[in-house]
Amino acid sequence: MANRNNLYKLDMLILSILAKHDCYGYQLTQIMKRASGGIIKSQVSSLYPILYRMINEGYITNYETTIKQNRRRVYYHLEPEGFHQLDQMLKEYQQVIGGIQSILDYSGDVYQKEGKDKR
Repeated sequence: MANRNNLYKLDMLILSILAKHDCYGYQLTQIMKRASGGIIKSQVSSLYPILYRMINEGYITNYETTIKQNRRRVYYHLEPEGFHQLDQMLKEYQQVIGGIQSILDYSGDVYQKEGKDKR
């Protein structure tokens, strides 16, 4: 379950970046690393299976451009379905963060008020 949650979080981060502008794979990893202050580091090789899955799910598309010395670069673009998916993920993320904050703020009285304190 933790592995699935980590992938889900990476999906959300990728979609969030692509909501701002199209990117190529390595660029995505660098944005995540720099924007997180080095906390989130992802290898390009681990990103591609996620990107391919997102293409298959219709969340993103890709296109090629030619850069210097006739090298090709593949950019990823967020599609309307991807914006919808990102919105859903962000809502769920906010719920989880709210739940975590509630636990951190827990004073011990909720359980006792229900008359279930068995200490």
